[in-house]
Amino acid sequence: MSTHDHQTLEYLEKDVWPDPDYDSHLVTTCHRLRKKRLGEFEVEDLRIMIGQGIGLKYLLPKAVEELRINPFVAGDFFEGDLLVQVLNRPLADLREDRAIYDALIEISRDALDTGETVLNKADRVVIERFVHGH
Repeated sequence: MSTHDHQTLEYLEKDVWPDPDYDSHLVTTCHRLRKKRLGEFEVEDLRIMIGQGIGLKYLLPKAVEELRINPFVAGDFFEGDLLVQVLNRPLADLREDRAIYDALIEISRDALDTGETVLNKADRVVIERFVHGH
């Protein structure tokens, strides 16, 4: 359990967004998730917000917690979708916190070692590129 689990991204970032002015599922979901306590975030919530680059300072550590337990943890799409989404972030985002970055390298190596039957070729390439390109 994180020290921020009872707080929201709006509170932590001291930035309350106005109601969305564009009515798409993604936009309304991101606005809604900024008001959700971090301790209530599910894997799919993490996948969505990290994919949009929202709240990374607070959400990447939560994602790493999930990925340490299971690097192939799934949101709504496929096994490993959270790891792939995290690793698709610009490298600068992932390097901001050295502990997070080091953990992602370890998690990614483990995923490559154990994920032969789980990973499709494209996802394997994303993970290999991260491991070998860091």
